[in-house]
Amino acid sequence: MNALVRLGYRGAYWCARAWWFVRRPQTQGAAVALWSGGRLLLVKTCYRTRYVLPGGFVGRHEDARDAASRELFEEVGVAVRPADLKFACAHTLFLEHHHDTLTIFETELSKEPRVEASGRELVWIGWKTAEEAEALPLLSRHLRAYLAQRSSRTAT
Repeated sequence: MNALVRLGYRGAYWCARAWWFVRRPQTQGAAVALWSGGRLLLVKTCYRTRYVLPGGFVGRHEDARDAASRELFEEVGVAVRPADLKFACAHTLFLEHHHDTLTIFETELSKEPRVEASGRELVWIGWKTAEEAEALPLLSRHLRAYLAQRSSRTAT
């Protein structure tokens, strides 16, 4: 059953990429940098090869902070109130034939919640230090930019 769900996600993703190729839209996304004990929660989906933060698209009448909180819960089962998410940064990059603006929020939890990949949309979930994440060869450009910005913030 999980294989069929993954196939559906991959099909939807490739349809979206074809649409983006034709339309070249601007998209809005939101993600959460969830930190605990100096480690960051990363995920990997079944339809992309890169490690990313939990997140997704912002709905038409949805606030980015609300979308980030919703996506965090939907993807990894961790509930964080939107008010507890602190704005970290926003980057617009041209990716996959569209201009993607991703707003990243961050929060710190005192204890790492137990998380595990469903084997459907998410095929991997794990905690990494910033240094371990930066060393990953398949890190998303948004995430790499966030980590560089965060590193320069904490260095000053």
